[in-house]
Amino acid sequence: MVQTHHISLLTKNAKQNIHFYTHVLGLRLVKNSVNQENIHIRHLFYGDYLGTPGSVITFFVLPLLGHRTDGNHFINGIRLAIPTGSKVFWQNRLSNAGVTVTETDGNLTFDDPDQIPVTMVETDHQLTEWQIVPNNGIDPKYQISRFIGTELHVPDVSASQAFFEKLLHLTVTNNVVELEGAEQIKLVQTTDFSQITRFGRGSIDHVALRVADEAELLRYYHLAEEQGWDIEMYRDRGWFKSLYIREPGDNRIELATPTPGFSLDEPILTLGNSLGLPPKFESLRPTIMDYYAKQNVDFSDDGDLSWDADE
Repeated sequence: MVQTHHISLLTKNAKQNIHFYTHVLGLRLVKNSVNQENIHIRHLFYGDYLGTPGSVITFFVLPLLGHRTDGNHFINGIRLAIPTGSKVFWQNRLSNAGVTVTETDGNLTFDDPDQIPVTMVETDHQLTEWQIVPNNGIDPKYQISRFIGTELHVPDVSASQAFFEKLLHLTVTNNVVELEGAEQIKLVQTTDFSQITRFGRGSIDHVALRVADEAELLRYYHLAEEQGWDIEMYRDRGWFKSLYIREPGDNRIELATPTPGFSLDEPILTLGNSLGLPPKFESLRPTIMDYYAKQNVDFSDDGDLSWDADE
């Protein structure tokens, strides 16, 4: 059964983003990098202690971002798994952090600082010993365990459904693409076909699903070609290999391998403490460091940063 791999979004404020995802939600900043398509854009990766595929949420940092317009197609929201019995803990923790939390259908819902809707869902999954994030003030029995889904808002649900059924051989029931366990992607019909989607704060660039290995990724590449899907690109990201496809609703879906992983270029114990680059980008390190030094960024973020909520 197919699992999630990661989800990638846009944020305006790196300090605010790091503070929320590490100090409030308790995730680890596992990779402090740059966008491989444009090194002038920072790329932050959060996850469990190891950055296990399926636990990862990433953000591209664009300081000049305006408000987003969710129009005729967009990806919306993050679903996070929390252990069974931890809902009250999270309700209190978030409220104490000044986050407005509501309970809907037994789940907790709230917005992150970029107005991204987040839903916490209790599941029986807990982090293993090496996945537990230490020293984040959260008992391991309450820690977030996985990213378990999102919503695709599309103009033609049946066309998007066919993409998941034909290419990935997934079951779609009542407009919900069924992944492993509690993981899912909900297909939602958009109503205003004329409204153009414009990326802004909190927009989701893509959602990535995990494939077994590079051989399976290549099989999907050839199958997508045969079936006539809109292939954007195939990339070796260093930490994993990726295939990007536009589903019929024009949302970007990535298929990604689980290996080599984030310890490819830096030790597990110091993940995220400095600029992380895959080997093929290492020669650009001086250029990248010089550019960001002029922006007062030295990649030593640890989440313990002051930020102005009004920025």
